[in-house]
Amino acid sequence: MPSQVRTSVRAGCPLPLFVVCAVLSLVVGCSTPSDPELAVARAAAVTQDANFADSVFVSGLQGPTTMTFAPDGRLFVSEKNGSLRIVENGQLLATPFVTLSVDNDNERGLMGVAFDPNFASNHYLYVYYTSIAGSIHNRVSRFTANGNVAVPGSELVLADLPTLDAANHNGGAVRFGLDGKLYVSVGENAVSSNSQSLSTPLGKLLRFNSDGSIPTDNPFYATATGLAKATWAMGLRNPFTFDVQPGTGTLFINDVGEGGWEEINRGQAGANYGWPMTEGYFTNRPGLTQPVFAYPHGAGTAAGNCIAGGAFYNPPVPAFPSAYVGQYFFADYTNNWISRIDPNSGARSLFATAAAGPVDLDVGPDGALYYLSRGAGQVGRIAYTASLPPSIAQQPASTLVSVGNPATFTVSASGEPPLTYRWQRNGVDISGATSPSYVLNATQLTDSGASFRVVVTNGLGSTTSAAAVLTVTSNKPPVATIATPVAGATYTAATLMTFSGSASDTEDGALPPSAMTWSITFHHDTHTHPAMSETTGIASGSWPIPSVGESSANVWYRVRLTVRDSIGLTHTTYRDVLPVTVPLRVTSLPSGLQVLMDGRPFAAPHDTTGVVGVVRSVGVDSPQYANGRFWAFSSWSDGGAQSHPFTTPGSAATYTATFVETAGGSCYQIQSERTDKWLTVDTAGKVVAGSATQTGGQIFQLVPNGTRYKLKGSGDAFLAVVTNQLAMSANFASGESFTQLPCGYGGRTRVGFQASLGSAPHWKETTPDGPIQSGDGGNGGACNPTDGGAWEGFYLEPVTCPGGSTAPVCGNGTVESGEQCDDGNTQSGDGCDAACHSETSSGAGCFRIQSERSDKWLTVDGTGKVAAISTTQTGGELFELITSGANYKLKGTSGAYLAVVANQLTVSATLTTAEPFTRYDCGVYGGRNRYGFSSSTGSARNWKEVTLGAPIQSGNGGNGGICNPTDAGAWEAFYLDPATCPAAGR
Repeated sequence: MPSQVRTSVRAGCPLPLFVVCAVLSLVVGCSTPSDPELAVARAAAVTQDANFADSVFVSGLQGPTTMTFAPDGRLFVSEKNGSLRIVENGQLLATPFVTLSVDNDNERGLMGVAFDPNFASNHYLYVYYTSIAGSIHNRVSRFTANGNVAVPGSELVLADLPTLDAANHNGGAVRFGLDGKLYVSVGENAVSSNSQSLSTPLGKLLRFNSDGSIPTDNPFYATATGLAKATWAMGLRNPFTFDVQPGTGTLFINDVGEGGWEEINRGQAGANYGWPMTEGYFTNRPGLTQPVFAYPHGAGTAAGNCIAGGAFYNPPVPAFPSAYVGQYFFADYTNNWISRIDPNSGARSLFATAAAGPVDLDVGPDGALYYLSRGAGQVGRIAYTASLPPSIAQQPASTLVSVGNPATFTVSASGEPPLTYRWQRNGVDISGATSPSYVLNATQLTDSGASFRVVVTNGLGSTTSAAAVLTVTSNKPPVATIATPVAGATYTAATLMTFSGSASDTEDGALPPSAMTWSITFHHDTHTHPAMSETTGIASGSWPIPSVGESSANVWYRVRLTVRDSIGLTHTTYRDVLPVTVPLRVTSLPSGLQVLMDGRPFAAPHDTTGVVGVVRSVGVDSPQYANGRFWAFSSWSDGGAQSHPFTTPGSAATYTATFVETAGGSCYQIQSERTDKWLTVDTAGKVVAGSATQTGGQIFQLVPNGTRYKLKGSGDAFLAVVTNQLAMSANFASGESFTQLPCGYGGRTRVGFQASLGSAPHWKETTPDGPIQSGDGGNGGACNPTDGGAWEGFYLEPVTCPGGSTAPVCGNGTVESGEQCDDGNTQSGDGCDAACHSETSSGAGCFRIQSERSDKWLTVDGTGKVAAISTTQTGGELFELITSGANYKLKGTSGAYLAVVANQLTVSATLTTAEPFTRYDCGVYGGRNRYGFSSSTGSARNWKEVTLGAPIQSGNGGNGGICNPTDAGAWEAFYLDPATCPAAGR
């Protein structure tokens, strides 16, 4: 839990650079390595090879996000606030190339820059930024350069992306490929379903012509809509950075992960990298593309939380040893390291540590590796220094401190190691001062005016830095005080965060608002995101807390106030504001089907915690296959669509997806048009055209799956594509989805099949009697290929599905499998709704309940008490579970509801007065669902069978909890066996 108030004094320094994670994403997104209130002196990155040395190339940047070298050697650096800065001859120019009007909230702002391949002649460069023109949205524009500034009015808008809901997951990198096309990486805007939708460009790598038009050879041009036609690859979360390798055109995408992994993906036409279904490496996911490299979340140099940078080492004249040429460099913003991988093998090598929050990497024309340090507001330069004399990249800076406080001087130097340092005061060596930094502790007024410099030496020579002057004042630092938010304050989303404070100074008295600077940082797990950017000149204000974005409940906001007195001394304080949270459950009827929470799949029931007011989403795929049956989505308990958003309520809630059993699809036997043979499944599970007769052919079931199909063979086996061959080796969830292309011929149903993998992978029988392949369909397409070896026509002959199973028919007056009731109509409001679900049961269903302790079934005795008495299931009471908010109520066959009377369960109440209780999933044991129950009355009032045969009690659950108590007399686990509710009224 974060502390509520913390203060720190910082004297004699410029306005601090708060280390925040600008434009890098979370659900884990990106993070700060710590939570500093103050900027600290930048230490040099530590390379693993002592022949490399780090130095500061340029400093003074404000919130840098990305950088790119121009063909002429100038370095262009994007600042989050909309300024595009130029570094020329090692100097940061005072005038920006262009300053854009951007939305600077959270991770928005200026995020990407690229140069036209013909920049030398057309002077075009391209940027990605968050526009405030009309709605708030990300934009790709082209500008024309005139020397070191943009030609006024030269902006040409190439693409306006959709209006933003969340302020995070923007992506934002832009690069040209060797094909002359402009590639743009776009985040999914914290809506994970965007990544798999071809109706939006979000969560994609996009490909444009240089004039902003969309190439017609893009892989999804014919199937996507609108701007999504620009999709080159999909299934990305927050691809903040990527790079294109000179000479080969290989494209590597850095995708910032959520809960467990950071990824490097190879950019390929039509690729799907799997978000939100997968993160990191995966198995048995046909149609998805594995990452080239992935690393887990955590501490240390083998893990991280926020992948950044991305640069292939292929300069025109390499300055690194040959082993580094062609390697891909990348960084982790949270853990401050830089690594490299071999693009072919994926083998990773650590390159440098302590890189001070690296957000971008680039290879300079001099062959050095440059990294952009957001934490220090600097560009670092790592060079191979063998046989080089020392040189000073950054001189020590003059400083002002309050008497009694320390003063620090730092130099950045490079050269062949080892380097030695010798600090001097007023030209005289300081004993023991032999490090890159020198600290003068407890400064005195007599130290004021002293000059400090350093002599740097190696075996090839020495150099002396410029002198820095120390000024010591007797003035005391000011004091900042936050009045609101008060200590212990909490927040809910979609409200205003108000803040106010004051500042006083011993010499200046009460400081005016112009001396105050406020900022708000959003904390998630162990990392941060920018919320409200630094704002100076106000004593109070407010900031709207977004309702769309991070869904985790392990979050809070930090409100920070820094005040500055008349001579430049500062003081910073902050206050943390924690969220109001509630428990949420997403479940299914029947239990155990797959549900989607914020786009990610989970087995129902899935429990989570939400921040009140945050917009989340629930959904399900339909149909689903479980326990040998197909299930089709029917309704949600909150009345929402199959996939829909909801606002986290102010109290605990359960969202139940109800399914009905369905036949799943029609059955066929399939004949190859090329060989006239019928498809069968061989002993290896491969699909082959192996039978000369229809009766010997395999019966396949075509299962609709959205606009595509899945194919089921015998048992529970579904079609997969394994090394381009069709095999019946997957389950329903991971089975291959394919399109059925009609090709009617000779009065028979003739179709071509196209799998979802890659580009136009049509089914074809390349070798007679060999496994059916999924590959390119040839010049003639799916139905009439011109290459005879790739004949893709197949005849479908309808047959009765094995077992003759059919879907239940709601409204026929007969309660069939999957129905709770059937009153002979499909009207709602009469106790049995249009989907034949009991309207009084809220979709929870009917069950018989068995005590795990005694193996007996719960019944209701003559006094209404609930006890485990019956030795047979049929003798057990038929109970109906009624959803009640996030809890349940229980109804017996008599129509009476469960109450707790003198700590005993009694069926004696009405629906209004019934006891609400919580049901805890204790897992499956022996193939059966096992649960614990807890009444809402009192503290931890878990159900238990204290005395065998006696009424079930509602009391403390014992030391072991609900599912595994340690006291044998309080065994609280119960089995729930589903049963068909009576048709009348239930």
